[in-house]
Amino acid sequence: MKPQVIVVQRVHQVGLDLLASETDWRLASDPAPEKLKEEVGNADGILVRTTPLTRDVLEAAPNLKVIGRHGGGVDNIDVEAATELGIPVVYAPGSNTLAVAEHAVMLMLTLAKNVFVADKELREKHNFSARFTVPSVELNGKTLGVVGLGKIGAAVAKRCGFGLEMNVIAYDPLLREDVAKELNVTPVASLDELLAQADVVSLHAPATPENHHLISAERLAKMKKGAILVNTGRGPLVDEAAVYEALKVGQLAGFGTDVFDPEPPLADNPLFTLPNVVVTPHMAAHTEEALQRMASWAAEGILSVLKGEYPKYIYNPEVWDRRRK
Repeated sequence: MKPQVIVVQRVHQVGLDLLASETDWRLASDPAPEKLKEEVGNADGILVRTTPLTRDVLEAAPNLKVIGRHGGGVDNIDVEAATELGIPVVYAPGSNTLAVAEHAVMLMLTLAKNVFVADKELREKHNFSARFTVPSVELNGKTLGVVGLGKIGAAVAKRCGFGLEMNVIAYDPLLREDVAKELNVTPVASLDELLAQADVVSLHAPATPENHHLISAERLAKMKKGAILVNTGRGPLVDEAAVYEALKVGQLAGFGTDVFDPEPPLADNPLFTLPNVVVTPHMAAHTEEALQRMASWAAEGILSVLKGEYPKYIYNPEVWDRRRK
């Protein structure tokens, strides 16, 4: 009998084809955690996208031998519980790096060129003369401040520094000098120092308790007047109410975000009323190419564990020698 794998939310077909080659997989009838508990009793593996995998769900799956995360992070999985239960967590780090980095650069350029304001003037008002009144700036020569120089932050720095010829500075407590030198990035000692210098700030820090509202009203006041803020990291990094006020008074020239707090955002989110805000529905990682990588890498990790082979990407390697078999 083939191993049983529950796919909580549908993923790209390349991942499903990989699973089908060696397992019997099925799509969960309802991805809600309270419903999922009723479906995982016989599961040998779970492939999950964004649904929370809580301790309750994991404890309801006594045969579970592996969890595969469709993406580069595991913040929706109770890894502590998985590790206690002897369940390896495999994932796909770097699979969406290029997709998110390109999205961040797109948001910067869209705001710098006032694309949506110009589009609305022409499309809705037939105002071709808007070309004389809609403001626009060049990013060449401007200073980009990257907050968090991990894989995605580094990819943004590379594209903006070498491609757009921006001056790139970065704040990251774990920043290695050799990485900064390779990317031609200037490290700064504090976030406040970065905010004071940057014309554009791009957020790529993790959503830890310490980073909650990393960009606060106090920090926004320390930014250069007329700067652009971009968030493709996590919604809780930003105090949205404070950003709204900073945009209203001109302290910020623009805000581009792919992430919100909470998610999905409320329909009456005041940011949606401002013309100098560009929003997307947490889709930065969802390019065709990234979706293929996330699905296939997660599926490959699941299959490796089920065959007793050490996976290429494992988040909790300490569990390997005492894993469920």
